Amino acid sequence: MDDRAENQNSGATTKFSALDWPTPEMLQAANRARAKAFCDMMLALVKWAKASTAKQPISKPTRDAVNTDALRVAPKR
Repeated sequence: MDDRAENQNSGATTKFSALDWPTPEMLQAANRARAKAFCDMMLALVKWAKASTAKQPISKPTRDAVNTDALRVAPKR
């Protein structure tokens, strides 16, 4: 029983050309390049984060600097 449609070529080969697939060396080189790019991006992100936090230190404001009138809660009546 033949399930193929009449317009399909039943004599066609199902093998792929060797040119269709990358070599293991090409895959390894691509993985290394991707890993190097990722590491470079992460280092740049860490350097940027350190530089931006060094410029603007995070500290709590003193009590005198805070407007205490705005923070008071009105008593319940």
